[in-house]
Amino acid sequence: MKKYLAITVAAAAAFSALSLVSPSPGEAAYCEARSRFATGWGSGSLTNARRRALYECARRTPRGYTCYITRCRT
Repeated sequence: MKKYLAITVAAAAAFSALSLVSPSPGEAAYCEARSRFATGWGSGSLTNARRRALYECARRTPRGYTCYITRCRT
């Protein structure tokens, strides 16, 4: 009985810790990046959304031009 209770407590603690760390869909961010020639967007955590938006914009922008984050929504 004590072993079962210890496993249950450990599982509950692990679940609650993971739910605090991982973002829920309601907390996901959406960012857009623009240059003179292209746009890009990304979603996920704020850091990943910003990186993805800049990456997508940079892939479509000619060499020598710069992409900038224009907006992020959390």
